[in-house]
Amino acid sequence: MGAITASSPEIIHAIVGTAGHVDHGKTSLVKLLTGCDTDRLPEEKARGMSIDLGFAPCQLRGRRMVGIVDVPGHKDFIRNMVAGATSIDVLLLVIAADDGVMPQTDEHVKIIRLLRSPQVMVALTKIDMVEPEMLESAKQDVAQFMAKMGYPDAPIIPVSNKTCDGIGDIRSTIDQLVERARQRPADGRAFRMNVERVFAVKGYGTVVTGIPVSGRVGVGGKLELLPGGRPLTVRTIQSYKHDAAEACANCCCAINVRDIEPEGVLRGMTIAAPGIYAPTGEMLVCLENASETETLKRRFVAMLHTGTAVAEASIKLLDAQQLGCGAEAIAHVELGEPITIAAGDRFIIRSASPAATLGGGVVISTRGIRLRRMTDDVLGRLEEASRAAKAGDYLRSALLAGPDAIVKAREVERLGQGERAMGGFLGDGERTFTSGENSLTPAVSQRERDLENLGGGAFAVISRIGEVASRVAGILDRYHRANPYHWGMTPAHVCEELGLEPKSFDRLAKLLAAAGPIAVKHGRLALKSFEPPVSAHLLELRDRILAQVRSAGVNGPARGNLMKELSIVEKDMQVLTALLIEDGTVMFLDGNFILRSVFEECRGKLLELFEKSTCVELGAFRDAINANRKMAVAMLDAFDAEGLTRRVAAGRVLVKRPGGADRHDEQQGGAAGSG
Repeated sequence: MGAITASSPEIIHAIVGTAGHVDHGKTSLVKLLTGCDTDRLPEEKARGMSIDLGFAPCQLRGRRMVGIVDVPGHKDFIRNMVAGATSIDVLLLVIAADDGVMPQTDEHVKIIRLLRSPQVMVALTKIDMVEPEMLESAKQDVAQFMAKMGYPDAPIIPVSNKTCDGIGDIRSTIDQLVERARQRPADGRAFRMNVERVFAVKGYGTVVTGIPVSGRVGVGGKLELLPGGRPLTVRTIQSYKHDAAEACANCCCAINVRDIEPEGVLRGMTIAAPGIYAPTGEMLVCLENASETETLKRRFVAMLHTGTAVAEASIKLLDAQQLGCGAEAIAHVELGEPITIAAGDRFIIRSASPAATLGGGVVISTRGIRLRRMTDDVLGRLEEASRAAKAGDYLRSALLAGPDAIVKAREVERLGQGERAMGGFLGDGERTFTSGENSLTPAVSQRERDLENLGGGAFAVISRIGEVASRVAGILDRYHRANPYHWGMTPAHVCEELGLEPKSFDRLAKLLAAAGPIAVKHGRLALKSFEPPVSAHLLELRDRILAQVRSAGVNGPARGNLMKELSIVEKDMQVLTALLIEDGTVMFLDGNFILRSVFEECRGKLLELFEKSTCVELGAFRDAINANRKMAVAMLDAFDAEGLTRRVAAGRVLVKRPGGADRHDEQQGGAAGSG
C-alpha cells in the first residue's frame, strides 16, 4: 500500500455484476474484460466453477475504471450470489446460446430484481458453438424472458469467449450503462460496509474488503465493528489495488484497520460509522412472494439473506392470511441471531429444504412492533412507510413504522442513518444535527411535514400525534381515577411519563389538545371531560375560603381557624385543600393559606433587600412585607427549599437570582474579570 499518484485511474462509483446459470461463461467473460481470473480458491480451480464472489477492475474509456463482481452460478452457492447482487448497479446477465434460459438464470434475475433496480444487459455467450439459426432462436427466447422479467429494453449482445467476437460491444455497452447508473443521486447516509473478506497483510495488519453500502470514510476515520460495537481506526485504503484517500459507496474497497486481529472479524459482520447503525433481532418489512407456484402461509420460517449476512427468520404476515404469487404484504420478522440491517435495505428469503428463493422485500423499520390487531390506521401508516422505504426516504419509513411516535434528536439521526439532509432543521438553537464530512441541501420542508420539534431535544411524528394523544389519554384516565380531586397531571409528571424534558411540555400540550380529548386546566394536563367530583356545597366553601385568603393578604388564614369559622369537617377540608392548591392560585405554607400572587410579591421585596445587602435578617424581611413572624419564617423556608436563598447564622444569603446565574459564580466571575 503506497501513495496515491497522478497516474491513478478515475474510479467510477458503480458496480457491474455478472449473473446466470453455472457454466455459461461468466468468469471467462470477466477475464476477457479485465484480465483477471476471479476464481482464486483452490476448490474453484479444481471444480472448474465459481464458488465465492470474485472482484476485478474493468478499464473503460480514458483512465476510467469500474469494478466487476463475478457471482457463482451454481444453486449451492446462492448465499454468495446474494452477497454480490446486493451492490450491483449494472447487471451483466450471461446466458449461453446453446443452453438458453436455465433454472439459475431465472433465479438470479428474480434475486437481483428483488434486491436492486439496476441497468440490465445480456451477454449471449458461446455463439461459436451454435448455428446462425439456433443463435437467432436463442436471441428471441432471451428477449421474451427479459420482457417477462420486466426488462424488455435490455440489450442482448452475442459474444464468444473463445474468439473474442462481441467483446468490444460488451465493453462499450457496459460503459454506456455505467454512465446511466452513476447519475443516481447520492443518498447522504453515513458509512456502512458489509464484510466480504478479511485477511492480514504483513506490515499493515488486518484488511477488510467489501463494497460500501453507503457513505464514505477517509484515512484516519473512526468506525465500529458490528455486532459488538468495537471501535476501529482506518489506517489505509485501496480501491482496485490503487491507494485511495477514501472508501466510497458502490466501489470495491480494501480497508486496513487498526486495533483488531483478523480473527476478530467475520464475513457477515459490518463496519460502519459509529453510533448510527445497530444489529437487530426483529424488524418490519414489506414482503413480496416471488415464487410462481407457492403460496406463503401467514406464519412460516425461512432463511433471510441480506448483504453478506444470513439468518433464520420467523415471519408473520400482518395484513394477510396468506401471500399469493406476486403479491405483497407487511410482515413482522424475528431473526435467529441479530444482524446489522437498516430501513431501506433489501433482502431475500429462501426455503431451507428444498432450497429455493421464495421472495424478498424491503425493510421499513428495524425496531419491530408487536400488534394485537391491525387497524386500518396502522395498516395505512405501514403501507406509507413501505412506499417511503422503496423511494429511498429511510427516515420517513422508520418514523412511520417504528414503535415510538415521539423520538429524541439523537434517535432521529440514527433512524435517518446519519442523513445530512437534516442539517438546519432542529431550530431553537439546536442546529447541531449534522453527520459526515459533506453537507447536502437541507430537506427542511420535508422534515417539517414529518416532525414537530417539541423542544428539549424531542420530536413528535406529526402523522402519529393521534397515537400519542391516545396513550396520554389512557395515562390521564388512570391518574384522574387515582387522584379525583387533582385538576390533572403537572407538566413535570407528564414529561416524566413520556421520557421527555420539561421544556417539551408546552408544544406537546398544544398538539395533544388539537388531536384528542385533552386540555390544559389550571396549568395541568387533563381530559377535557374531567371535573373533580365536588358538590355545590364544597364549591361554595372553596369560594368562601378564597375570599378570606384574599382579604388576609400576607398573613394568610390558618387551616384550623378556617375549619372552625366555616364549620368544615376534616374529610371535606382535605378535598378543599387539594382543590385550592391544584388550582395554582393558593399556596399552603406551614399550615396557612396565602395567594401565590402575594407570595411572588414578597419574593420581589426580598430581592430588593438583597440589592442593598448580601445578608437579609428575618426582621428586615418581616418589616418589608409587613407580615407576622410565623408567615415571614414560612416564606423564607420556602425560598430556601426552592434554592433561591440559604440560611446562615445572621439571616439569609442569595444563592441564585431568578432565571440567572449562581450568586457565588457571579462574584467569582467578577473577581476574575477585575484581575
